[in-house]
Amino acid sequence: MQQRTAIITLLSSIFLLGGCITTTDGKKPLKAKPKAAAKSYFELGASYMQRGRYDLAEPKLQRSIDAYPTAEAYNALALLYEEIHDNLLAEETYEKLLATFPDYGRGYLNYNIFLCKYNRTGQIEALAAKMAAQNKEIAAIGQIAAGNCAFSKGDMTTAANHYKRALIYEQYAAGALLPLAEIDLQKGFVNEAKEKVDKVNNYIGYSARSLYLSILINRELGNRLEERRLMQSLRARFPNSPEARNIFSQ
Repeated sequence: MQQRTAIITLLSSIFLLGGCITTTDGKKPLKAKPKAAAKSYFELGASYMQRGRYDLAEPKLQRSIDAYPTAEAYNALALLYEEIHDNLLAEETYEKLLATFPDYGRGYLNYNIFLCKYNRTGQIEALAAKMAAQNKEIAAIGQIAAGNCAFSKGDMTTAANHYKRALIYEQYAAGALLPLAEIDLQKGFVNEAKEKVDKVNNYIGYSARSLYLSILINRELGNRLEERRLMQSLRARFPNSPEARNIFSQ
């Protein structure tokens, strides 16, 4: 009974958004505002996606875009197509997203991740160049995303080059400084790694990753008191993070 009631409620909301709200005085029904309709369809689509009901989510996201296009709806739809392995539609949707909303950083980032998944290096480089023509923030995201792809493939030289380019646009970009510090640590350049992580901690603030790297750096330098302090901070601030599990399982 409860499930039936929930379904009826959902259907009712869909009908309302579809255009007709009956007035109490019997006058001509009012049309739902496009932005409000789009928002409701988007929320329904996102809810279905969270439950893995991509068959129900797709038409809701499409109707959201038809009612009033938003970057978030295009982005969600592209991710949906990725989940169901319809790569052609995923790529088309990402392209539409970025053509319509060229300042939407998350869209560029997700498109980069998609391209990286299928080893489309040429397209990643082309996308990074396209992003460089946008504002500094978008340009930095493009280089960081390309760096992350190379990093995930074990190509540390290419990754480092991209991260360094990102710092030209955003000198305190944690997404570039922290992986560069990790690369320094792997090479044994502990002091260089410390300088980069300290910059993030001082100018941006602590994150699970920056604390994790700080712990490893201070361990290498033999700073036991500082190492313990940082471990306490990691446990207090990010107790359920992968970094905390890694440190405290040792």
